[in-house]
Amino acid sequence: MTEEETAPPPPNPAPPGPSNGWVMPPASDPRWPSWPGWLAIVIGALALTIGLGALAAIQTGQLRIPRAEIFAWGALAGGIVLGCGLVWLALRGVMVRRALPLARYRGPSIFLLLILAVFASTAAVLPFSADASALVLGRGQMTELGALVLLTSTQVALLVVTGLFVLLPDALHGLALVGRSTLTRSVGMGLGFGLMAWVGASLASVLAAWLLTSAGIAPEPQAAEQALSIVDPVIAVPAVVIVAPIAEELFFRGVVFNAWLREHGYRWALFGSAGLFALIHGSLLALLPIFLLGIGLALVYERTRSLLATIVMHATVNGISVALALAFRYDLLKLPV
Repeated sequence: MTEEETAPPPPNPAPPGPSNGWVMPPASDPRWPSWPGWLAIVIGALALTIGLGALAAIQTGQLRIPRAEIFAWGALAGGIVLGCGLVWLALRGVMVRRALPLARYRGPSIFLLLILAVFASTAAVLPFSADASALVLGRGQMTELGALVLLTSTQVALLVVTGLFVLLPDALHGLALVGRSTLTRSVGMGLGFGLMAWVGASLASVLAAWLLTSAGIAPEPQAAEQALSIVDPVIAVPAVVIVAPIAEELFFRGVVFNAWLREHGYRWALFGSAGLFALIHGSLLALLPIFLLGIGLALVYERTRSLLATIVMHATVNGISVALALAFRYDLLKLPV
């Protein structure tokens, strides 16, 4: 035989990435079927809905049952089963997609991660319904623990979900959280772009308020804005200026942007991450400003590849808003009459 005939075959070329051809992930894994997760979600959602509906009917007098705690326990069990179903599907996403090349996103669906985070934060807030009523409706007084949970539950849930289902299984292999910029340059760019982003977001807020008012819709402030008017600043300021930027940038720019960039390309990553970022804030008034802010944050991240730059930028926007809100709260500034 010749040398060419006896030489070992060359290694398989890397599968094409999103820029030159999309490769479908493995369809299934017999060790990780999807049906247990979906079955648990359906059963849990039904039990939770029936339990909460019955409790509401009992409180309004529409249903009279001597042992109402049965429905409370049923709702609790339904919530636990529903949560287990979501966790199963997230774990399955990791196990099935780990066969993909390292350059791909190998974690659960982004939408599933977001749903799981929202579910976990909602479960954490449920014991503090009185504090939520005081925050949203102005009824009663908020406790310090309740205020802390209400202001940080979503962000903490995003951190936990990111850590367990993305960072721990290395679903975004090679992701650099610091990026190409130095510490000084990242902080400087974050401060500079944050100031410009705050001006732009403020103008967009004015436009959004005018559009809603013209349509006959009363603009509703975000929960964070309401909290700044009644919650102790020692709790509100770190939650809004420190915890929120770190958690949201790690998830929306670190995970969502990079996952969709690897799977679907730049435009999907840019507008998709900004859209989810706006939706999770749950405010019609803030939808446009936060969407535009999300685009700005994604552009800065794409340029610097530094989450520190976007965290500082995000914190600058929040910090200016918080400082002004507290100045008006304590009469250091007054709105013109």
